[in-house]
Amino acid sequence: MAGYVRNRMFFSISTLAMLGVGAYVSYRLVFALNLPLWLSAALTLFILLISQTISVMRLIIVAAPGVSFNWLRVGGYISALFMTLVSLVVIRDIILFILWVAMRVLRVTGAGALATWLNAPLMDAILLGGSVFAAAFFMWSALRVPRIHELEIPMKTLPPELDGLRIAQLSDLHVGSTFDALWLREVVERTNAMAPDFVLITGDLVDGRPAVMGEDMKLLSKLKAKYGVLIIVGNHEYYSGVMPWVRTWRRQGLTVLLNEHRVFMINGVPLVIAGVADPNAARFPGLVPPDPVAARAGAPQAFSILMAHQPKDAALHAALGYNLQLSGHTHGGQYFFMFPLVSWLNKGYRSGLYDVHGMKLYVSPGTGLWGYVPMRVGSPSEITILNLTRPRPVGVRRS
Repeated sequence: MAGYVRNRMFFSISTLAMLGVGAYVSYRLVFALNLPLWLSAALTLFILLISQTISVMRLIIVAAPGVSFNWLRVGGYISALFMTLVSLVVIRDIILFILWVAMRVLRVTGAGALATWLNAPLMDAILLGGSVFAAAFFMWSALRVPRIHELEIPMKTLPPELDGLRIAQLSDLHVGSTFDALWLREVVERTNAMAPDFVLITGDLVDGRPAVMGEDMKLLSKLKAKYGVLIIVGNHEYYSGVMPWVRTWRRQGLTVLLNEHRVFMINGVPLVIAGVADPNAARFPGLVPPDPVAARAGAPQAFSILMAHQPKDAALHAALGYNLQLSGHTHGGQYFFMFPLVSWLNKGYRSGLYDVHGMKLYVSPGTGLWGYVPMRVGSPSEITILNLTRPRPVGVRRS
């Protein structure tokens, strides 16, 4: 019940907030154009309506999980259009404020002419029209099959026998709300082509229930790795029924870690890979919250990798003796305006490689993206290939 109330509260607050943002954009654009009253009213209503696309899409996905994928793409484009329009208006207003300071405080000549040009009705029309094309480009670039991002992680704690261990990390696929089976098939093929030792998937695989999405998600069983494919759940699995998904994936032959671990013998030494539940489990009665201690209970003293969907508890995991943590959840901020907020919400861990009290943390920006606003600016999606190595003296390359 508490989780239900929090979701309703979040939905209400976000709906009102988007209405406020829509009103701000309407005031800054529509009324500056000096259009006939009926046209100003129509444009204002249009902007207020598209400001609610995110809320409407959330309702549709919950109430009608079998809705046509094409309709979801249409809704996604409208959301991207609104966010692009908001961003352009905010950027212009920030520039106008800087020019105002330059004119009134610093007495800079020429600033007034630029401010007048930026405030002209022609610029308002350019912002409105430009948003249509910019949103289409941002959405197209976000929905492509992601690039391969390969990096080397030197680790002093890595046993020599594990030197060169190759891990493919996938995260935040969000199949269902934004991506279909065709996209997932290409991701699987591109990942397999990298010939990893492990494929580790760090949560938020799907938006939808097994009855609707189960067949599409069978494609994950086609992932190939020398030692294994392991999965943890993210917060979105809880919204669509986490335990039915866990049972479905296990029936399909996939290893799902819920506060548990597996031990792999590689070149004669043990490697421990553990996975924890998502903190959102605490919002659902009867579900076990993340427990990194239980996840490694009974494991041998060995190099340990922890899969945790959210990165914010990395300091705790480092104190418990884990050597490497792989996370997702943040989408790298997905959109540059969101970078500061996403960093703050995740204790500074937005995207990339971090050293946390001797433990390495890699936060994937996501293989997919959040479906309600299908666009990325400044944070491209990726299929991550992590090569674990022993540190080498300067000038010595790995053979």
